[in-house]
Amino acid sequence: MTLTQNDHTDIGTLIAYAIQPTQRPGRSQEYRRVLGRYRTESDFRIAADAVLHGLSAQVLSDGNFGLVLGVSPESPFAFRVGDMPHAATRIGRLMAGLVLVGVAAYAYPAPADLEEERVRRVTDVEFEQWMRAVCERMQKHDAAGEPVPDDGLDEAWRAYHEMPSTLVGDRGRGSGRLSPKCTLYWVRNILGWLVEQGMARADSTGGTWMLTERFRIHVKDMASEPAYTFLAEIARRPQAASQPFAADNGEEA
Repeated sequence: MTLTQNDHTDIGTLIAYAIQPTQRPGRSQEYRRVLGRYRTESDFRIAADAVLHGLSAQVLSDGNFGLVLGVSPESPFAFRVGDMPHAATRIGRLMAGLVLVGVAAYAYPAPADLEEERVRRVTDVEFEQWMRAVCERMQKHDAAGEPVPDDGLDEAWRAYHEMPSTLVGDRGRGSGRLSPKCTLYWVRNILGWLVEQGMARADSTGGTWMLTERFRIHVKDMASEPAYTFLAEIARRPQAASQPFAADNGEEA
């Protein structure tokens, strides 16, 4: 089958939806239509995959959550930690990267967790305490002369450990607000960013976020990264966690 101009337009439409993280097939008839073509028409799928390959991207999932893409660092769709909110400085990048990987390890500490399609809930204060306990464990690793397998992670846990859990600004526009010089600020900052990326939803009660299927798929794709595997291994040890994360079998919106 020779694809027509309309077919190629539909491929472009599908990719355009896929790179908008908050788009859902359930909210758009057009998205459902082009996603349906990808799922059922082999020539359409092969052509779409070829275009994505040229963009250094690949399909990780084409489920009900939509087309979820994995991208290589050289892809024009790749994100950089420095592009995350308030992460332009060295300390900002370290904190943002550590909290992001930490959320992944906290929610999915074992390979079997990555295979379970269920909602994971993260409470900001509990997670911050868990991260602090992990950093204390890493401090013991350091004192014992045991190396951390990732230089960025080694630098990041030290920065996190040295920061107070909470610090409220007392002057200017930051007065009365959490300061970037405390870890709870970074926890909330990254969880809020995950909401913008369609990888989490804020609970209406406040202080709790629900990780979405999109986040699980992306964590599964990065499961071999040294920083994640190291933190996940620590997460599997009961003494490293102040409190376990909450999980339920609720359906995602």
